[in-house]
Amino acid sequence: MTMITQLQTSLMQHKSRYDVLTHATSMTTRDAARRAGVPPQQMAKPVILDDFQGHWLMAVVPATRQLDLQKVHKLTKRNWRLAHEGDFSKRFSGCAIGAIPAVGNLFGLETLIDQSLTEQSDIYFEAGDHNDLVHMSGKQYLALMPDAKLGRLCE
Repeated sequence: MTMITQLQTSLMQHKSRYDVLTHATSMTTRDAARRAGVPPQQMAKPVILDDFQGHWLMAVVPATRQLDLQKVHKLTKRNWRLAHEGDFSKRFSGCAIGAIPAVGNLFGLETLIDQSLTEQSDIYFEAGDHNDLVHMSGKQYLALMPDAKLGRLCE
């Protein structure tokens, strides 16, 4: 298991029950779900946004859906754009590009979670590399981010 240290520490601090699924190397969240044999609607995909003023936000959506920036604007009352990986990769040290864990508070980010993920009994998310997924109950996942806002974020 090559899970990043910050994630392991956070899971231990929250006394989370989880397991790690190892799968063949994948380059997208949806492909990771397929390779691991998990339902893609249970796969939490982080999307990093910036507000043109240096503030960052993590929006978490199911791997089967796409983020709707208008809905994020409506929920936050701020304008956002998709951030470029080169602009934020240093913030996620220890993580492979494209394999950031969908736990925004772990990285000091305000976090929004799509409401549909709260309806899932199980959640999976990248463990910081392209070969491992963290699996836990939906309730435990939400407990990792008590300050996250919930809302309809997808098209």
